[in-house]
Amino acid sequence: MCTVTFIPTSKGIYLTSNRDENKHRSQALPPAQYSSSAGRLIYPKDQDASGSWIGLKENGDAAVLLNGAFDNHTRQPAYRKSRGLIFLDIFEHCNPGESFSTIDLNYIEPFTLVVYFNRQLWEYRWDGHRKHTLLLDATKPHIWSSATLYDTSAKQQRKRWFLKWFSSTSPIDISKVMGFHQYGGLGDLYNGLVIDRGNMHTVSITSVFGNAGSPLMNYHDLQTGANVSTKFERPALPSKESVFQKASLFVRRARIKIANWEFWPLHLVYGPLYFYWCWLSIRARSLFFFSAANPGIQYSGFVHERKSEIYKLIPKQYYPLTKLCTAGQPELKLAQNLKREGLLFPMIAKPDVGERGIQVKLLHSQAELEMYASRSKVDFLLQQFISYKQEVGIFYYRIPGQDRGYISGIVGKEFLTVTGDGKSSIESLVKDEDRFLLQLSALRYTYGDFLNTVLAEGAECVLVPYGSHSRGAKFIDLSYQITEKLTQVIDGVCRQIPGFYYGRLDIKFNSWEELCEGKNFSIIELNGAGSEPTHIYDPGHSLLYAWKEICRHWHLLYKISRLNARQKTLVLMNSREGIKMIRDHHRYLKTITQV
Repeated sequence: MCTVTFIPTSKGIYLTSNRDENKHRSQALPPAQYSSSAGRLIYPKDQDASGSWIGLKENGDAAVLLNGAFDNHTRQPAYRKSRGLIFLDIFEHCNPGESFSTIDLNYIEPFTLVVYFNRQLWEYRWDGHRKHTLLLDATKPHIWSSATLYDTSAKQQRKRWFLKWFSSTSPIDISKVMGFHQYGGLGDLYNGLVIDRGNMHTVSITSVFGNAGSPLMNYHDLQTGANVSTKFERPALPSKESVFQKASLFVRRARIKIANWEFWPLHLVYGPLYFYWCWLSIRARSLFFFSAANPGIQYSGFVHERKSEIYKLIPKQYYPLTKLCTAGQPELKLAQNLKREGLLFPMIAKPDVGERGIQVKLLHSQAELEMYASRSKVDFLLQQFISYKQEVGIFYYRIPGQDRGYISGIVGKEFLTVTGDGKSSIESLVKDEDRFLLQLSALRYTYGDFLNTVLAEGAECVLVPYGSHSRGAKFIDLSYQITEKLTQVIDGVCRQIPGFYYGRLDIKFNSWEELCEGKNFSIIELNGAGSEPTHIYDPGHSLLYAWKEICRHWHLLYKISRLNARQKTLVLMNSREGIKMIRDHHRYLKTITQV
């Protein structure tokens, strides 16, 4: 865990580690297969702390640990947990980058973690105070030397040895990689690849060959001379889908959509109700009668409103740290703005003007942010990710002139999450669930070969970490949670938002008890006149129930807007303005891309 190389080849990658340890440390156990929440792993085990320094997953993903971050730090008398156990905590996660960004590393000794995940090469460092994330070029070779043993001059010398060997070696195979790690360094026992500094010496060499077909770990114990080669006993990867299988999935998806009205196109669900909308329009003498419902929000929040302007209305203590970024902003300026604002990873990226979860993405690193920014053709928001596990949509309304507002519905959101059975791949688990099957194409685009991972029995993996119905979240009607205490809390917040009378608050929170006390919650989004009473999408509700709820809320919207127009002498939007608003919004939506 003190010297690491990464070597890409046409057949797979080699990730190799030389472990330098004190001579009094116990001998490690050779690599073996272990079960984890992310499926089966292969790794050697440290007998002193039961951790490890290098690991391999069934899908070919791999990771290795090095002591230290950037500099040779001063060791503390004691630490909360060994780095080898932290390594396993991070690597066992279905997304190691996400785990690194959220794991508590206070009172953990500095380390560097190199991770090959989903065909990308990541470098994660903990310097004892702050986390650092870097995406590296996985098509080029790399070498790392532990900051605790090698100074800058030694690191440069080792890099020269490595690159000279790499450029003169072809083809590269496991024996040549292991040979370099054992004999590289011109016999220098102080700074060579294998060292002997008295009490500190190289005890083993471990090399991972990572690919999706036949991942393998080779282990050479320099103390005993033993060589161990370990691979997974597993079934072959699923073959490419046949035309029949593709047709079968197409038919099944169509049947799911037809049989469950919650997946119908929006206009098909709302079509029969447009007559009621027209009746309200006639009474209000405006097809866009909603336009005075929320005077503080552009277009009352029906469509095409800017989220960045809405956040300005909300007291800062109620929503996450959020930064507006313009499309095409230079990477350097983007990084400087984040540093100035104090925004840290992970964070949520979403378009400033959006709809139904389009172009929403959880980002874990600067590299992912730069990729998102390069693909986005529209202005977008970066928002601190809130780690509260529960998320709800609370529909609120207040009749102008009345002293208090009310909650008309609450929807709970179950994120797209699969639970392992110890034998099925993530993709198979997705296919088993009708709701998730509809997201298969998007998940393949996001996760690639990672969907071939077999999760351990009972292990959960969250594939979409936010509550969007159009991205696979299941909506549950939790309106029974409406209480006087909760209503007072929500009303107290909403009355502080200028010109807001009608809409839905999407809230993440820790517990219902704390939410009802006004503690530990965050408004991640506020939607206005265009809000749906999304509790209607509970699979247990009929289409007739949904129509009833939609009409009830439209009547509230009509009543609030008419009263605001009368009391505040506001003019309702005319047809020309309304049609222009809708056209602009539809034109804008065409520029939003998949990221």
